[in-house]
Amino acid sequence: MARFQHTVTLVPVPRRRLESCVAALYDLARDTAVEGGRLRLPDGRPLPGLVLARGSHLGPGAQYRPVREEGGRPDADQCLTVLSWDRRRETALEVVTLDDAPDRPARLVCALGLTSAERPRRAWLSATLRWGGERAKYLGGTARLRLDLGRWWQATSHGRPRPAPP
Repeated sequence: MARFQHTVTLVPVPRRRLESCVAALYDLARDTAVEGGRLRLPDGRPLPGLVLARGSHLGPGAQYRPVREEGGRPDADQCLTVLSWDRRRETALEVVTLDDAPDRPARLVCALGLTSAERPRRAWLSATLRWGGERAKYLGGTARLRLDLGRWWQATSHGRPRPAPP
C-alpha cells in the first residue's frame, strides 16, 4: 500500500479570536432549542436545513441530518453524530456522507474534535474515503491531522525564540 506524508504550514490565527469563535459557536449550539426534532435558534427562529433525527440535543450519540427542501424529510445519505460534547474536556463530531451512485458508490467519514472549548489545547481531524465497485481496493484512503494549539501559538508568537515545529 502506498503511503504519502506531507507537511503543511498553517498561518497563525490569534488565540483570542479562535477562543471567542469557539465559545460563540458552543453557546449558540447550547442555546438552540429542539421541538419535535426541529431546531430553533435562541431568538426563536427555526434553523433551516437541519433536524435532530435521534438522541438528545448535543448528547453523545445524537444524530443530526440535513433536510432537503422538497418534502422536508431528513437526508438518509448524510449524518452528523455527536461523539462527545463537554466544554471543559473534549468535543468530537463525526460526519458521514454516502454516495450511492450505481457505478461507483462511496462513503466518506470525517471525525473532528477539540480538547477544551474553554481554552482549546488540541484539535484533530480524520477522514476516510472508501469506494465500492470493481476497483474499490485501489481507490480511497485515510487522512489524519493533529494540531497542538499551545505549541502552535508558541511557535508563531512574535519576538519569542521558535522551538521545534509544533
